[in-house]
Amino acid sequence: MIPTAVVARLAVRELWMSFRLLILLAAYLGAGALVAAVPASSSTVLQRLAVALAIAAVAGSSIAAWSLSHERGLGRLGWLVIRSVQRRTILMGWFASLALVTAAGVAGAGVLGWAAFGGPTGQTSPTVFGLAIVASAAGAVALQALGLAVGSVLRPWLASVLAGALSAIVIIGGWVALPALALPVEAVADLLQLERPISISLQGAGASLGVTAVLLLVAAHALGRADL
Repeated sequence: MIPTAVVARLAVRELWMSFRLLILLAAYLGAGALVAAVPASSSTVLQRLAVALAIAAVAGSSIAAWSLSHERGLGRLGWLVIRSVQRRTILMGWFASLALVTAAGVAGAGVLGWAAFGGPTGQTSPTVFGLAIVASAAGAVALQALGLAVGSVLRPWLASVLAGALSAIVIIGGWVALPALALPVEAVADLLQLERPISISLQGAGASLGVTAVLLLVAAHALGRADL
């Protein structure tokens, strides 16, 4: 755990120095601020928030792909490997740093969204709304794992574009073509219409975390065979 924490700290520092950390945070906080700034009905606010969070999650996937690919291309990952840092430790360190920033961003967007939603009117409880936001965060983390998998093998620009495109396809395809599934975006957008919002949110979060684990295994295999 200590080597992973060290790599995560280095990753956060690199994200900060390259302004990618600010861009990622701004994507989520901007999503919440945009929703809060435009008055609308409660259902419209939820739909706008879901779309804004989905767009931010796509951006996060692209940033994850670019970051790992860029570090690999500069030889920094290779520098760590020759100093006895395992490749999977590097991967988990980058994943942890990105997930931490994403969690902070989604939490901020959730607070702004709750203020715009008008939760105190009693339409739903903070727990139900919070679980829907947690499901959205889990979905965003899964897309970042996808970005890391793509960034393990492709060059920065190609990895970034492909990760973003795949993430958009997953979100749009799932929302439109598979409405019966417990998708994180559905947990937020249709919160007032869902008969079992807590169950949907928990299922969505659990499914996203399961997909994240699989994608991290794929990313670890890809990075293990990549030229650093």
